Amino acid sequence: MQKIIAQLSFIGVFITLVVISLGAWVRLTDAGLGCPDWPGCYGILGIPDTEAELNKANKFYPNINIDVGKASREMIHRYFAGALGLYVFVLSYLSIKYSSIKYYIIPASLIILIIIQSLLGMLTVTELVKPSIVTLHLMIGILTAVLIFWNGMHFYPVNINQNNNDTKLVLITLVCILGLIIQIFLGGWTSTNYASLACTDFPKCSGEWWPRNMDIIKAFSFINLPDINYEGGVLSNDIKITIHFIHRIWALFLTFLFGILFFYIFYIQNINYYKKIGFIIFIIFVLQIILGISNIIFSLPLMIAVFHTVNAAILLLSLSALLYYSTDKGIQ
Repeated sequence: MQKIIAQLSFIGVFITLVVISLGAWVRLTDAGLGCPDWPGCYGILGIPDTEAELNKANKFYPNINIDVGKASREMIHRYFAGALGLYVFVLSYLSIKYSSIKYYIIPASLIILIIIQSLLGMLTVTELVKPSIVTLHLMIGILTAVLIFWNGMHFYPVNINQNNNDTKLVLITLVCILGLIIQIFLGGWTSTNYASLACTDFPKCSGEWWPRNMDIIKAFSFINLPDINYEGGVLSNDIKITIHFIHRIWALFLTFLFGILFFYIFYIQNINYYKKIGFIIFIIFVLQIILGISNIIFSLPLMIAVFHTVNAAILLLSLSALLYYSTDKGIQ
């Protein structure tokens, strides 16, 4: 049964990545308010596409121009998110049933995260895609994927046949994970504030190596935001440039951190299993850099932008695997 739970967990990770990609698709196509209400859409549970449903929608929301395409994208995202929620509840139940009591924290945390995600999904609509809420929604979604993946690794241990408790590797990996979490937040904050193209060239930012008139305080104001519609972005260009540029600067620092990790894996430690995971992390990391640069050079193509978000989650998953297997873990 433990192997089945592991397989169900890995399937759950895939479903979560699909939901994350759909969320990015919705956000990047300005469909976050494709349905002005929640959990329904213009007063119905499905997508308003018949004449009667459209008339009903116009009656309830006379001041909103109904875009069936945006409504469809938003509802598809909600359907998948709802299915994922049910899947996680079942997975958590099985995980609790077939593991020791001291492991309950992971499946219990998953249940809590799914409930929080549901509330954030509602607030995304009711608070008119407020950047702080949408960014947190993305972060919790990626954290959900990580915990499901961790659950799968717990029920599917790998026998490395060597002493795999490497304290230095654990420390370096933890630092990289923390740095990546900050970068994912900065990327989400850049996207939700519509600052992805604030710098129109690369490696310079609008022709400058260090943009003038940046305002870090205003760029990272998370509380007491006005109750307005944030779709399309409301910040000034200077503030958007600040957000975008900080995302770039942190990417450089993160490259330095990952460089230390790769050096340690490939040149200091001697366990081949870590080298294999390290090589996978290296490929994903390089791909992430290419995707980030491509977003700027090619003016944010939809598929590249969506994959940039999903690949960030995959990179965090790969680091989680390295962290897990560099400590003494196994079925309890």
